[in-house]
Amino acid sequence: MILNRNYLHTNAQRRELPEQGMEMFDLTANEAEIHQFPGSCISLHWHSELEIFVLLEGDVEVQIGEKRFRLTAGEGCFINIEILHSYYAVGDEPCHFRSFVFDAAIVSGMPGSVFDIKYVRPLLNKNVPFIQMNGVKKDKIYFEQFDIAFKAAQNEGHGYEFVIREALTHILLFLSERCKSYDIQSVSVQEIRLKQMLEWINKNIEKNISLPELAKSANISARECQRIFKKYLQCRPVAYIQKQRILIAVQYLTMTDDPITDIALKCGFSSPSYFTSQFKNITGETPTEYRNTYYGKQ
Repeated sequence: MILNRNYLHTNAQRRELPEQGMEMFDLTANEAEIHQFPGSCISLHWHSELEIFVLLEGDVEVQIGEKRFRLTAGEGCFINIEILHSYYAVGDEPCHFRSFVFDAAIVSGMPGSVFDIKYVRPLLNKNVPFIQMNGVKKDKIYFEQFDIAFKAAQNEGHGYEFVIREALTHILLFLSERCKSYDIQSVSVQEIRLKQMLEWINKNIEKNISLPELAKSANISARECQRIFKKYLQCRPVAYIQKQRILIAVQYLTMTDDPITDIALKCGFSSPSYFTSQFKNITGETPTEYRNTYYGKQ
């Protein structure tokens, strides 16, 4: 099943959660247009699964930690486990993409197997957060196998899981060779602090959050808190919190029938009218219009 959605299903830590029904074959196939997401971006998040991504149309800026990379149509990328990342549409042209988010165990099998120890584990432990695929001849196998896996996910014919597993095996073998030329990178202390603060924000999203409280959640000063948000998110903490509230509101609007007023309160807005104005500033529509547009596309 191919998921086409305009939100991320995450927990309080901004860790992306697998969809229901994916537990036996822990793989999610996505196809969407980044402009359909609030603010024309897939906001900063991470997951314990691997991600492979292909851009079919447009230009996208991929943020990996504090670094940014540009992808154009026909290019793609690999993102390792537990890596903070986001996608931003560049320009007004459609940014149509496909991606897989999957548990490496689909390829490695049982922990301690030869596939796990010899091939998959080194890729996960190499600390190569990101590999860009430029669509050139040397990356051909990545895109060919991606297409094979995606067609199998679309059709879901008998034994399609075997087809996907074989395609992902070819891709991971290719990636394991590519990553041999990369230097090992360690996760920075600032990234760890940022994850702590993002977790705290989402656990307290309905409350009035102050900068000193946020900084205290990561045992840093208010100034360092602002510095980290500026470095990784290019915004002040208050701006991030406001946008995060809107993103959570989008999930409520598209996944529940809760009244707009109730959603505003759950997302930390004391005034439904203020919620409506802030929601429109980010999405271009009022909450009611957004919900009607979403269900009109179903």
